[in-house]
Amino acid sequence: MRGINRSLNFEVVPTEVRHAPGSSDVLNLANGYPVQEERRIRHTRFVAEQIERFPAGQFVAITRSGSTERVIGTATTMRTSRPPDAPPIAWRDAIGDYGLPHHECDGGWLYGVEIAVHPEFQRHGVASALYRARLALVGALALRGWYAGGMLMGYYRYAEVMPARAYAERVIAGELRDPTVSMQLRRGLVPEGIIEGYYPEPKAGDCAVLLTWYPKSDRHRTKRAVPALERPTATAARAAEGGAVASPASPTRGARP
Repeated sequence: MRGINRSLNFEVVPTEVRHAPGSSDVLNLANGYPVQEERRIRHTRFVAEQIERFPAGQFVAITRSGSTERVIGTATTMRTSRPPDAPPIAWRDAIGDYGLPHHECDGGWLYGVEIAVHPEFQRHGVASALYRARLALVGALALRGWYAGGMLMGYYRYAEVMPARAYAERVIAGELRDPTVSMQLRRGLVPEGIIEGYYPEPKAGDCAVLLTWYPKSDRHRTKRAVPALERPTATAARAAEGGAVASPASPTRGARP
């Protein structure tokens, strides 16, 4: 799949283990973390596990210069039998860990684990191309639909004047612009509810919007209320502090569906 922009030529291709160091750099830079060799090594192990479990669901966006490739975007998905209208669970509980041990090879839903674009290449259609590759899997694998939690990465600007849920409601209503979720809504993803305690990310108030996408034959879905989660465990918080993975559904922070 080729994405073409007036100032950027790139391709979206299946992730291979050799892409892992570049993918790690993209994730960390897009989410405000420093690039470190230790993180690259850890991420490479996770990518190998992702490919072993679900090779069709992993994508990178690359640019080429001669024989040299550069990873400028990355997207991770898995299959799950848990539908989006089930009681909400935290991101880490949904995936197990970044190697996707909770991937279900016969799951009927596609779950958006992560998406990120290198800050230098944002606003060039890279995230849109990665989303198209993901959503095409729904039809290719005859799945029921796609869903993910979109982290509200602009909430910190309003944290002193309103709770995260109120901010999320105003973003969904179009009254406020969030750098992650507003972008996702413009791509046609449907907000189905608000999940508090989704992931320990202070900028987002630990809060996400449940985003869904269904094939055209099932577009009768309606929005629903999603109860708050209990705050993620200390283990999940420590994992976030370690920087091995960044917050979910924030592909252009600078959105992890």
